[in-house]
Amino acid sequence: MKKKRCFVASLACIMLWQTPVFGAEQEEMTPPEYRCTINNTDEDYESGDWKYGFTVEEEPLFDLKEGEKHVFLLCDGKYVDAPVLIAKDTAYVPLWVLINDMGFELREEGNGLLLVRGNQKLTVSSKDSTLDTSKMLPLRDVSEALGAEVTYMRKGVMPLENPLISVDFRETVLTEEEALEKAKNILISCLKAQEEQGYIHVDTPVNPEITRKIAADIDSLHLSEEVMAGYYLFEGMEYLPYILVEKSTGEMYWKSGFGDAGHGSYAEGIWKIQEGDPELFGSGYYF
Repeated sequence: MKKKRCFVASLACIMLWQTPVFGAEQEEMTPPEYRCTINNTDEDYESGDWKYGFTVEEEPLFDLKEGEKHVFLLCDGKYVDAPVLIAKDTAYVPLWVLINDMGFELREEGNGLLLVRGNQKLTVSSKDSTLDTSKMLPLRDVSEALGAEVTYMRKGVMPLENPLISVDFRETVLTEEEALEKAKNILISCLKAQEEQGYIHVDTPVNPEITRKIAADIDSLHLSEEVMAGYYLFEGMEYLPYILVEKSTGEMYWKSGFGDAGHGSYAEGIWKIQEGDPELFGSGYYF
């Protein structure tokens, strides 16, 4: 069925709350933040050929289409725009991606060519052979051999229910228990700031019933069964599908949106959480 055009004036307000980076005074995004929103021309609307723009650090990277699979790749929390090939449940990337975008070094040593990252080394070719940087290498095998944690998520964090491969070489500083305690404390600080402010947006006052609901959700926060290298994923917030805590830094992020594309108000993203932010819960619990 052809999708109908549905942008109206009231939609702009909703979009501002769902994707706060649209505001003129919004800080620049930091890894692993992204936003994905509808990115159509009038012709796209009329034809039903809807496109969704994926943006990182204020730079539009590419358009996605609903139903078309795109494998996302993170390395140490930063997006790598790379051609990922999945074959027989194994992910492959070209050698040049490892060298140019993922911090690997190609070094000649002894009788071979080595991939080096930190103090870890892996032989990838004999010294006398011709090395083609377009050669596809198994991402998990190479990364784990050089000390990385590697995970594959089928859906949930990336837009339009696309899969995510996360490769992370960073040292884990926080335990799971410490990360959960920190997440709850920061979320509580945001809720208290919201109550002290007394309103959410313009003429929308804080609602005690919603406040109690948010407090209960914070209390029920728990580790997700999904696993993402470099981050603890917590669930339990009804309108914040995932809370992400970076294992190496303790930085916190939240996932917005649920992948339900096909309408003008569609938006998904990951956003950084600042302690004491009175507007954190506005987009979901109030709007």
